Order: sequence, then C-alpha cells, then structure tokens
Amino acid sequence: MTEKTKERGHGSLAGLGICIVIGFLFDLLLTNIHGSNAALDYTNFVSGITQSVPREIAWLFMNFTEPYFYANVFAGIGIIVGGFIAYALAMKNSRYAGFDICYGSSSLFPWVVGSELLSAGLAIFVYRYIDLFNVEGTTWVATFITIAGAPPAVMLMYGPSLSAFLTVSILGGLIACPTATFFSQYLIGPWELPGVIANVLAMTVTGFILCMIMKLCPFVRKAPIVDHRKGLPAKKEDVHSTKWFIRRVIADFSEAPFYGNEIASIGMLVGLVIGCCVCGTHTAYGAGPAAVGAIVLSQFVSSAVGVFLYADKFDNGEWYATYVPVVSVGPACVLMFGSTVPVALFAGILGGIMGGPVAEFFGTRLPEGVHGTVANVTSMAVCTAIVAVTMKYLPCF
Repeated sequence: MTEKTKERGHGSLAGLGICIVIGFLFDLLLTNIHGSNAALDYTNFVSGITQSVPREIAWLFMNFTEPYFYANVFAGIGIIVGGFIAYALAMKNSRYAGFDICYGSSSLFPWVVGSELLSAGLAIFVYRYIDLFNVEGTTWVATFITIAGAPPAVMLMYGPSLSAFLTVSILGGLIACPTATFFSQYLIGPWELPGVIANVLAMTVTGFILCMIMKLCPFVRKAPIVDHRKGLPAKKEDVHSTKWFIRRVIADFSEAPFYGNEIASIGMLVGLVIGCCVCGTHTAYGAGPAAVGAIVLSQFVSSAVGVFLYADKFDNGEWYATYVPVVSVGPACVLMFGSTVPVALFAGILGGIMGGPVAEFFGTRLPEGVHGTVANVTSMAVCTAIVAVTMKYLPCF
C-alpha cells in the first residue's frame, strides 16, 4: 500500500480518514461541554479588563491561541508548556521529541517564545492597546498579531541575537495592533469580510516592514544557531505512512507561533478541552460550545486534506504550509456562516486545497531578507476572502 501511495504522490488515505474522525470526535466532545464559570465567560471577562492586572495577564496567554480563534487561557498555557516539553526532549535528542520544534532550530525555542511574550506584553502593558476595550462597542483587541508574526520569524532568521530580539519585539509590539485595527475599521468592516483578513494583512504588512528594518539596521547582527543534534543526522521519515500523517496534522495546530510540533499542539488541545470544561462560553469570543467544536472540526479537515494532497512536499525533510487554513479559512467561515458540519467541511476542504499552493506562489516572489511567513499570512488573507465570498453567494450557506 505504501508503494502505491508513493506512486500516486499523495499521503496516507488511512491517515486522512483517521484525522477526519478525530475532528468529528472533538466536535462531539466540545459541543457537549457546558462549563459555566461566570468569571471566565468571555463577555464578563473582557468587561472591565483594563482595571484588572490578573485579567490582562490572562489575556496575554489567551493571545497565544488567538490565531486558532480559541482565545482560551488554558489552551494558551497548554501550547507554551507543551512547547517547552518538546524543546527539552529535542535538546536531549529524545526519540519522543516529535517533529523538531522551530523547524530544526530547537535551541532557538526560548528566544522565539521570549519574543512573543515581550512583543505582546509590551502591546498590552506598556503601549496599552488593551485600553481600546474602553471604546464603546469594542469586544476584542488585536494584541496577538506579533505572536504569529514578525518577532518569532525574525528570531528564526537571525538566531540568538539580542539586538534582533529587542528591536523586533519593541517595534513589533508597537505597530502590529494599530495596523490590524486600521485594516479592520477601514477595509474589512466596510466590505463585510471575515475579521481574520485584517489580522493576517497586518501580519503581512508589519512582517515585511520589520524584516526590512532588520536588514537595514546597522546594529542588528545575526548570531550562530547551536545545532542541538550535536552532529547526529536529521531523522528520515516516511511521509506516506499513516503514523507520520497523523503526527503532521496534529503538528499543524502549533505552526502559527512557529513551533510546528505535535507535543505543543496536544498541550494546546488538552488545554482547550479543560478550558471548555471550566466555561463553555470562554472560548471563541463567547460564541459557544457548538462554534468551538465546528472550528476544531474545520481545522482537522483542512490540515488533513492539505497533508493528503501535498505529502510529497514534505519529503526529504522539506516543509509545506498546510497549516494556512487551520488558522484562517475554516474557523473564520464557521464564525461567519454558522457552527454547522456542512460549513466546517466545505470551508475546511476548500482551505486545505488552496492554502499551501497559494502560500507557495507568494513565497517564490518574496524579496531577499523577508521571512516566508509573509507569504503564508498573505495566503491566509487571499484564501479566506475567496472562500468566504464563494460561500456568501451559495444558497446553501
């Protein structure tokens, strides 16, 4: 079966089926969780958040799962803890480390997380963009942009460089949130498109600007990256096997903050379940358990479809942006068109087909010195717009 799969050029059919079943199981589980902690109800939580430091700290951790549309404090803590576990195992060259966290640059993980915490922390606690909650009618603030944007990407490019770390974190925290807010108010709102498009456009624009600043700043220097493998060869894996397929789909759930590791993803998903058990209306901006279940279903479907179609792109240690629809198309369409299985499946399948190739198209056109994440988030904006407009004019949605 493996040889035939290789000849066909796609991934494991069994893996595709198993991952879709996992998605439906998550949908069933999350839809039927009804935790009722009133303090964590999203509306109650953000009400008066600017007068509560503990809530602002919780908001910082929630930002780590904003790319997935969860905004869940337990899931945010889970992905960070899972990431550190994967990092520790990688540094020991453990067989249980999973995919090398940070794409083989495992020793950079503390720098990546540090840049995310510093840039988002500055946006919340120093630049005080959190005070936008005081504007009447505001129920959400885009302080998370840097966590899936330029700061961690720059650290992967420049290595453990203190000058790069401080420069990109300080500037990223300063410009990312207002850029997203501008796009939301003057572009996405008037056109009635999903709000995620404003966020990923902000990642595109600020990512390009910050990469150019890093390139031009005379005091920003690259630093050598320590090879955690200590001379050991990279692991050769069969990208057509069922086991690899399932691991790859799960790893897509931690790609947005540049971890790309199944242990980090499992930490986030476990945290998500715990968070929903505590309060069913804490996650997904208070949209409710049905929305959370449909979002996770769309994510499993979109990643599974992408990995199935483009498994060959991962061969010989390569990487492909199958995670693109996981943090854009599927969840955005669920929140826009309803928490139903048909919406999750339609958006997930289309997103899985389009996300990787569109990212690849833009990736081949990036100027030198700009990280590939700029192409990925551009793909998120384009694919979400296309799928959302398509669904808008289909009578069945």
